[in-house]
Amino acid sequence: MKRTLSACFAALLVTMSAMAQTGDSEFEKTIKQIQPIPDAIRQPAGKQGKIEEFFYTAHSNGKTLKKHARVYLPYGYDASNKKTRYDVLYLMHGGGDKTTSFLTPPQDWLPLRQVLDHLIADGKMRPIIVVTPTFYDDDENIGSNGMNDGIARTRNFHTELQHDLIPAVETAYNTFLEGTDSMAITRSRSHRAYGGFSMGALSTWFQLAYGVNAVKYFLPLSGDLWIHNDKGERQDAKTAAIWLNEQLAKSPYGNDFEVYGYTGTKDIAGNPQKNLVEALSKNAPLFRYNKANANLRFEMKEGGQHFYGHINEYLYWALPLIYAK
Repeated sequence: MKRTLSACFAALLVTMSAMAQTGDSEFEKTIKQIQPIPDAIRQPAGKQGKIEEFFYTAHSNGKTLKKHARVYLPYGYDASNKKTRYDVLYLMHGGGDKTTSFLTPPQDWLPLRQVLDHLIADGKMRPIIVVTPTFYDDDENIGSNGMNDGIARTRNFHTELQHDLIPAVETAYNTFLEGTDSMAITRSRSHRAYGGFSMGALSTWFQLAYGVNAVKYFLPLSGDLWIHNDKGERQDAKTAAIWLNEQLAKSPYGNDFEVYGYTGTKDIAGNPQKNLVEALSKNAPLFRYNKANANLRFEMKEGGQHFYGHINEYLYWALPLIYAK
């Protein structure tokens, strides 16, 4: 089932990328190029954080589910030290992937845990907690409708995040959350980020649209926003940008957010994401792109492709912007 969803998603992205316009030359001149990471980051750090399994109860579609996520705790984290609190980053995997896709050290690409360990040890960012959940029921149950279920679950994950996952995680660890109700989550939103790769990026755009009250920082990695009309027809980037701006305008926090978008020039999601960012810069007044007070940033890696090895490189550059020491 996972392979089927992943294959369907990849095929859809290839089709979308082929159909997507490449944007105008003036906009492309504003796109910053992602630089190579230092070679030392590809080796384990001397001081390493730890990864553990986290179990929680979620409520979805009238069902009560026992779910799990992976949690990265930085080197030196001490559960008994309640005076030291940590910001939390939630990272969602792509279609066909699972909770271990970000936080298991692979053998053939750059592990995210090494990126985090080095950034913290080198003083480029303050220590944070990273949580990698899944938008499936669990790692084995994608849903009987495959791709359609996957899209719906990325769109609706904001409900589980705010009602179930945030209260569970941030009361179990030393964070800035004080209380578990929606007001407590809103008060601590500046200590929380949400991002994701591919379909996880899709969930990131929807989290921004529906849950900006709970999260201030957003990291869409190689993925754009899919909006459909009443006939189920996919709408263009301009329509998606206008819709997103309208959703944000409904929130008192609709002008208090930051988006850090990254992709690659050879990524199948590259052109669609680039077109969305261009459309946001031109048609969504709440987004300030390429300005001194920018809340929308976008960079591309020359030759960057659609896989975690490059995504984790992007996080090396993105995270210090949010979590400067």
